[in-house]
Amino acid sequence: MFSTICLLFFLGFMFWMNTSTRISWPEKDAVMANMAANPLYSRLAAGALFLIATVLCVSLLGTGSGLFAAVVILMMAGSVSVLFFPFRYFGSVGVGILYLCAVMLELVIN
Repeated sequence: MFSTICLLFFLGFMFWMNTSTRISWPEKDAVMANMAANPLYSRLAAGALFLIATVLCVSLLGTGSGLFAAVVILMMAGSVSVLFFPFRYFGSVGVGILYLCAVMLELVIN
């Protein structure tokens, strides 16, 4: 569940970063290019993903610790995306593989 929450925050941050005028990438896929044409859609998608992930954190951990964990995970997702984005380390395939590995590890541990 935590890996899904982290993925939702990461995708939300990528949608929010898509609205930036200073940061752009030429090889956007069709969804990101369409969202970049109208930044309101991208911001609404980011807000919806942030809200869903926060609700999942609160339902999993309780009110206080869930909100604190949501803020910490949001800062982590923002830091990771800003740190690795210029180097093009992770594409959508890399993020998908990393997510599947995290889900498998989470299922094995629990």
